[in-house]
Amino acid sequence: MTQRRPYRSHKFPACDRCRRFKRRCTGGAPDRPCVLCSLQEAPCEFTSSPPQKSRSVSERPESSTIDEEAGQDRVGPHYHGGPNQDPSKPVLSMVANPVISEDIRILERYTSSQAPTNNPMVYMNVPRHREGLAMAENPGKQQVEILMQILKPSASELFDLYFEHIHPAFPVFDQDSFTQLYRNNKVSPTLTCDFFAVAQILWDFSPTLKKLPRPDSFFLWNLAVEALQQDFLVPGLSTLYGVVLDMAGRPICSVAQNTVNTGRAVSLALSLGLNRNPTDWKRPAIERDLRRRLWWAVLIHDYWSSFAHGTPPMIRKDQYDVPIPAVQDFVTSSHHSERHTIAYTCFSNLCRLTIILGDILPLAYNLTIDQDDIWKQIRRLESDLDVWDDRLPDEARPRDCDKRRIPGCSNLRLGYLSIRLLLKRIALHAAAVSTDTERKQNMAYYLGQLRRSAQDIVNFFCALTTAQFQEYWLPYTAHHLILTVIILLRCTVESREPVVAEKCRTDLDRFWKKLQAAAKDGWDLANICITQFAESVSKILSMSASSSTTVAVDALQAGPSVLLEPPEGRNGIPMQYIAPDLFPDILPYSNPDMSFDNQWDIGSLSGLGWMDMFPST
Repeated sequence: MTQRRPYRSHKFPACDRCRRFKRRCTGGAPDRPCVLCSLQEAPCEFTSSPPQKSRSVSERPESSTIDEEAGQDRVGPHYHGGPNQDPSKPVLSMVANPVISEDIRILERYTSSQAPTNNPMVYMNVPRHREGLAMAENPGKQQVEILMQILKPSASELFDLYFEHIHPAFPVFDQDSFTQLYRNNKVSPTLTCDFFAVAQILWDFSPTLKKLPRPDSFFLWNLAVEALQQDFLVPGLSTLYGVVLDMAGRPICSVAQNTVNTGRAVSLALSLGLNRNPTDWKRPAIERDLRRRLWWAVLIHDYWSSFAHGTPPMIRKDQYDVPIPAVQDFVTSSHHSERHTIAYTCFSNLCRLTIILGDILPLAYNLTIDQDDIWKQIRRLESDLDVWDDRLPDEARPRDCDKRRIPGCSNLRLGYLSIRLLLKRIALHAAAVSTDTERKQNMAYYLGQLRRSAQDIVNFFCALTTAQFQEYWLPYTAHHLILTVIILLRCTVESREPVVAEKCRTDLDRFWKKLQAAAKDGWDLANICITQFAESVSKILSMSASSSTTVAVDALQAGPSVLLEPPEGRNGIPMQYIAPDLFPDILPYSNPDMSFDNQWDIGSLSGLGWMDMFPST
C-alpha cells in the first residue's frame, strides 16, 4: 500500500492543518480528507499555492500601476463573493487599531523609499474562521440550489423587478456590474438567496408571475437566513451585502433576529473600514462608490432600527467621514429614467434625514437629562428638521392622488413625520421630569404638540393611494405605525377637553380603518400593528362619547400629576378597566415578537424609559 509522503513533500503536499502543526499527513487527497482531519472531523483543506512572503520595497507596484488600477471602471467578483471563489481563503483583511496604525506608518518611513503622503488606512490579516470548526465548504450552496429550483421559471423576472422597484429606493449595488456577475454565476450563494428573498414581495407586480403559484415567502426567507448564518462563519464583503438585504426584507419574520443582525452588520462594516472616506483612495472608482453605498445602507439600518426596536444606536457621528452619495453616482446611461432619478433623490435625502435622526436618538436613550441643555438641543433639532423639509425637492414629495409610484417617496415622508413625532415625545418627557414652576403648562403645551404631530401622520397616511402602498417601504414603517397608534390611544383617553378627546377618537378611527383596508389589499406592514392592537382599539372606539368627555373636577384641581396618574382614570374610564386590557402584553413599536410574563405595570406601558406614558412626579 502506497503511503503519502511527509508534509515536506512537494509532489504530495500536506493539508493546511497538518502543515500548520508539522505532523505527518497520511491518506487522503485534495478530493478527500486525510486520516487525522477525518478523525477530528476538521476541514481538510489544501492551499493551491504556498503563502507569499511580504513584498519588499522594490517589489511594490509603482504609483503608475496603482493609478492605472484606480482608473478601471469595474469591480472584481470578490466584492460579491462568487461561488467559484476559493471558500477556504484563510485570511480576511480587517482595519487595524488607529493607535497601532500610526505606529505602522512611522515604521514604514524607515522601511519604504516612498513614504505615504497622507494617512492611509492600515489593514491586518486575520483568520476568517475558527480553527477546527466544521463548516459548509461553500456557505449557502445547498440553500441556493433549493431556492433556484423553486424560482427557476421566474428568477429572471424577479431579478428585473428588483432593479425596477427596490434598487432605486435602496441602491446598494451597481446595477451593471452586479448584473454581469449574476449572469456569469459569480455572486455568492448567500447573497443570491437574500436577493431573491427580498425580491419575492414583488411577485404580483408582474402580469406573468401573477398567473403562477406564488412560492411560500417564509420558506424562502428561512433558506436565506440559514445561508446567512453559515456565511457569518467566514464573513466578508458579500456577507455584509447579504445582511443588509436581509434587514431590508419583508414581510417581517423576526424582529429579534433583525436587531441582532444590525449589530453584526455594524461590527463587520467597521472591521472592514467602511466608515472611512474612500474618495482619495487609489482604487477603482466603482469600488469606492460601492463602499460609500454600503456604509450608508448600514448606517440607515442602525439608526432606523434603533428608532423602531428600542436599542441604542451603535454608530457615533464622529466615527465616520463617508460623504452622502450624490444622485449622479447612481444614474447610469443604460438605466436612466426620470422615475429612477427621483427615487435616487429620495435616497440621498433619506441619508440626510438619517443624520438628523442620529442626533435625536441620544436624547431618547440617555439615562440622565440635563435640563439646561436639552431644550437647546430640541430647538436646534426642530430647526434642522424644518431646514431639511424646506430643501426637499418638490418631485421628492408625495402628491395628492399620486399615481407615479416612485420607489421610497412615501416612505421618506412618513419617516420624516415619525421623527417629528419622536422629537415631540422627547420634549413632553423632558417637560414631565422638569422642576420648573410652569411644569403643568409646559406639559399641556407639549401634549398638544404631540397630538398634532400624530394627527399629521394620520392625515398623510389616510391620503395614501393604492399606487403609493405599492412603492418600496422600509420594514421599520411597521413600527412607526405602532408608535402612532400608541400616541393616539393615549391622547384619546387622557385629553381633558371633550372636543379634543372626540377629535382624537375620530383620528384613531380613520387611521385604524385605513390600516385594515391596506392590510386587506396585501400591504404586509400593517399586519403587526393590527395584530397587537386590535382588541385595545376596538374597546376604545366602542366606548360611548359621553364616557370619554367626563373629567372629575377634583382631578382638574389636583395639580400637574393629574395628567399622568389620575386615580380615577381618564375621561371617566376606570383605571382598573384600562390597565389590564387596553395595552396588550407586548413591546409596543419595539420588539413585538418578544413578550415577558409579568413585565407590564401601569408605569411602563411603552417598554422604554424615555417613552413612559405615566412618568413619576
